[in-house]
Amino acid sequence: VHIKTLPLVFVFGIATAVSTLHRSVPHHVSSKLYNRVFHSPPAVSYLNRILEKVLLTHSCPFHLDGKTFKMLSDIFLFYDFSLHGFIQRFKFCMMEHFYESSWKVLCCPLSEMSQHVKNLSKEDLEDLRQLPSFRNYVDTLPKKERAPLLLDDIHFRSVVVKLMKNLHAYLQNFHITLKCLHILTSSLPNSPLGKQLREVYSTAVSCNVHETTAYKECFQLLAFQSRDELQGKLQELLAILKHSQLSEAHKKVSEFLSSINDIVLKERDNTLKSPTKLNIGENVSRTQLKEKLMELSRSKKPLTFYEELRKNILDYLSDTLFSQYLIPPTNIPLHEVLFFRNVTSVKRLIMGTPRAAIHTALNKPHYYLQLAIVPTLPDICIVYKLHLEYGKLINVYDWLQSFLAIVNPSDTGEEQRDVSPEMQARFTRSVAELQYLGFIKTSKKKTDHVMRLTWGTI
Repeated sequence: VHIKTLPLVFVFGIATAVSTLHRSVPHHVSSKLYNRVFHSPPAVSYLNRILEKVLLTHSCPFHLDGKTFKMLSDIFLFYDFSLHGFIQRFKFCMMEHFYESSWKVLCCPLSEMSQHVKNLSKEDLEDLRQLPSFRNYVDTLPKKERAPLLLDDIHFRSVVVKLMKNLHAYLQNFHITLKCLHILTSSLPNSPLGKQLREVYSTAVSCNVHETTAYKECFQLLAFQSRDELQGKLQELLAILKHSQLSEAHKKVSEFLSSINDIVLKERDNTLKSPTKLNIGENVSRTQLKEKLMELSRSKKPLTFYEELRKNILDYLSDTLFSQYLIPPTNIPLHEVLFFRNVTSVKRLIMGTPRAAIHTALNKPHYYLQLAIVPTLPDICIVYKLHLEYGKLINVYDWLQSFLAIVNPSDTGEEQRDVSPEMQARFTRSVAELQYLGFIKTSKKKTDHVMRLTWGTI
């Protein structure tokens, strides 16, 4: 009764292209179907969204240094495009960070900082005192202030709370100004600092970004921007600075934006009041005229109102805003608490070479299992080590006897002709696994032999 009013939808399947549907069903059927085409955003878009909204923000207490962040980004972009893999590798870095030391518990929201500092043990306080960034900070203090930091634990705890608050404030200003720099430079020709926020972040946490060649090239290009382009970017900067603690920067950018809005009227009045004249004089020869024109070309042309204002804006952004807040975290005391910097260990564990890892696991299983080389090793390890003793062709029967001599030795030490089904199954499975891994293959010359495929160590 209600078949005409109920919205019934039948989903028959999903194809990667419309042509697949036309090849699967006849035309008189496909013409009666309602086909809906949709596209999923690329994985890079999801990665950028997660980074910009979650990880590359001041509210995230855990951060990666430039080398580690670039390594994870390169694995994603050049190997797997797996967002799940990127998140898992990020979690692994976080696990390594917290596993190293108990004082890493200070990598937490600012609201929990005081309680965590209070719970630190004496050993944790000594570890914090030995951090390179803290030792550099102590060296900048007067001599009379150094002793209490090194000897008085109560005073040291209060200083740690203060330094951690300063570190969080630095991160907040750092990420705000980083987004401002990204807005200014992302649309420039060739994008010297990169088109994505993650690229600018990787550079900014590794070095003084305002001293890099790419940064200077960006501001050279910005010096040629039109009034409309610069006005649009300043409006975006104003929206970012509006909800930040950089009230002075917000006020200054707002003033610059108001000045740009009035620039058209000023330039129009200036043109009416002082029209340009070329005073050459009368009865001038061609040579004199040429010299006069050459002299005028070499002389500096006075800046217009907009050019002068644009120069003032870029000077403020570069020399005041970015140079003050976009300093690398390595210059901040106790940055080791929030920044993970052990890229070597992570690279070794998550970017291992498969064949070398397989060789190590089979030839030296104790490297992973923490076991001595004894008959109780995994069967495949024993079979692998035995196959290294043979040449190009391996007699399977002799191989089996060598395996039995280790796993299930006889009392007399003689050849075992009656092999139990269990031992034979264990050996056969190990040989099949070696063949699957590409270390051996069956031989066409001799049916009871296998051919070895690998030589030497990897």
